[in-house]
Amino acid sequence: MLPVMCIVQESQISGQIATALKSDINDFTLKAFGTWADIDWIEVPLGSGFTAAKPSTSLITSLYANRSMDHQERIALLYELSALCMLRTGLSENQVMTAIRDPQ
Repeated sequence: MLPVMCIVQESQISGQIATALKSDINDFTLKAFGTWADIDWIEVPLGSGFTAAKPSTSLITSLYANRSMDHQERIALLYELSALCMLRTGLSENQVMTAIRDPQ
């Protein structure tokens, strides 16, 4: 399994959308890395996460790849992961942050 961490503000994303996004992320990791995602869904308590001095509306999705990759492949996968997060949640490109790191 591939470790994936998603951080959102509490109640920012409904349970139904969160479930669908987790499924999308699983599909992504299966296609890109050949394995399921082990998703750690973290909800920051309301009022405890701020961006630009306002309650955060950001979604952070970060994962460790199971293999090294070149720069071009990483960029393509980051675009794909960001796009699926934006599509599923309705958040803008300024609200979604994704990271794909080399294996631990």
